[in-house]
Amino acid sequence: MMTFRQNLRLFLWARAQHRLRQEGWPATFSAAAELIAGATKVDLQKVRATLGGGFSTHETQSRMARWCGLKFVPKHGAPVLVADPTDAFERGPGGGIAPFEPEELRRRFKERDCPHERA
Repeated sequence: MMTFRQNLRLFLWARAQHRLRQEGWPATFSAAAELIAGATKVDLQKVRATLGGGFSTHETQSRMARWCGLKFVPKHGAPVLVADPTDAFERGPGGGIAPFEPEELRRRFKERDCPHERA
């Protein structure tokens, strides 16, 4: 089971890679950290720590989660991430947090090379 920090790290890295590739830039760790730091106004070293799976404060995590269109909510006493596409969040083409339309995601899922999905 993924922890809260692993989930945040996954969303941050995925969004940063997507944004970097849209601009034609290499999707490296350093470039992702600099992009996130610039967009969230979080200190670069704190962003690197979060992307690397290290410790970061709740405020730092919250600011970076908002950049991904997410927010924290407690569930059974532990924080979890849920979608929160606010006005400040740059939505995908379908209006959600994903960069693809739902139909495109379904098509991609169906075209995957998974033998158990072909029945």
